[in-house]
Amino acid sequence: MYYAYIRVSSVEQNTARQEAALSKTDHPIDKIYMERASAKDINRPQLQAMLEQVKAGDTIIIHSIDRLCRNMMDMCTITTHLRNQGVSLVFLKEQSMREKNNPMQELQLHMMSAFSQFERALIKERQADGIAAKKARGEKTGRPAADINKVSEIN
Repeated sequence: MYYAYIRVSSVEQNTARQEAALSKTDHPIDKIYMERASAKDINRPQLQAMLEQVKAGDTIIIHSIDRLCRNMMDMCTITTHLRNQGVSLVFLKEQSMREKNNPMQELQLHMMSAFSQFERALIKERQADGIAAKKARGEKTGRPAADINKVSEIN
């Protein structure tokens, strides 16, 4: 079976780019797992459901490495688990992991994972710098306080 995994970090982000790329693959996708969650860790309901569902001979197709995770340790954990199960992993953007047990592809995957982890660290650093700058100017940071009347309307 062919599975696809689509992830965006927030509700503001759109999955259309990933869906369009998946629609151009040569393989019919049997099931798509989609979620809106950060890739900071692998504790994501749809990712975990997919990892539990796949079995030997299956293939998981993902738009790009950073859609799966942004941490080298998590990438190693997931890819080792899938390899041990006999599951293929295809990243469309990087065109990697198309062959099983290919040392060059393993190296490429680890390098790309390192870049994803580095990018995540830079994002966190810029966020912290932005928050510190706002605080230095005396501006409020974080979300606005919840309005109990608006919360009641939502429920």
